Amino acid sequence: MIPTPWYETLFTGHMVDMQRSMPAPSQAEIEFIVQELQAAPGSRILDVPCGTGRVGLPLSMRGFRITGVDRTPEFLADARRAAAQSNLNAEFEERDMRNLPWIGHVDHAYCWGNSFAYMGDDGDLAFLKAVGRALKPGGTFALETHFCAEGLFIQRLQKRWFELNNMTILHDTEYDPATSILTSTYVSLVNNQRERKQAHYRIYTFRQLMEMFATAGFEVLNAYGSISREPYQIGSQGPWVIARRKS
Repeated sequence: MIPTPWYETLFTGHMVDMQRSMPAPSQAEIEFIVQELQAAPGSRILDVPCGTGRVGLPLSMRGFRITGVDRTPEFLADARRAAAQSNLNAEFEERDMRNLPWIGHVDHAYCWGNSFAYMGDDGDLAFLKAVGRALKPGGTFALETHFCAEGLFIQRLQKRWFELNNMTILHDTEYDPATSILTSTYVSLVNNQRERKQAHYRIYTFRQLMEMFATAGFEVLNAYGSISREPYQIGSQGPWVIARRKS
């Protein structure tokens, strides 16, 4: 029996509440996305995966037409409710992030919040190809990921406890060099109820990531180490990759 992929079961229980507690993006982040995508007013922008609409809703308030994709029903319900309350031009669909049917109809797209490297080599490449197919020729795409080797391994992997609203959370990580997989274990405590979840992220070198973009039909325009726009280098948090679909 083939096990269910971890990302299909991670966002349940306490993990839903954790995501709901994530802070809204800063004005600087929103400006970065708009400027780097070179998005004109009224452009159709694909947010994948969109979560609760944390980034998509502020962009919709700026006059962009947002289409969000996620596979977690609770997140989509939150996003739809917020969009309806503010009468925003935003729609949210339950889909796998590799299943994007808007072939050549999207002006721009982004993958924000460290939501890449979930699905292994083939799955991650399939996602980039799906984004490329959805974009109009020349459409732009922004990817934020902290799962790049040159930035990640300058840090020491260790356990850490932190508080988030009414939750106490232990985050532990370990890395397997043979598979290039980083395993994150999350133990959360809420009102004496304990949950344990694991996520398994594929760690790419920067060169591998650039090769994936090329294979998926993108031209990489910039790769930054942060939204301050310095070049990506060893020790950077990013990269923040800005790419354009080739004609």
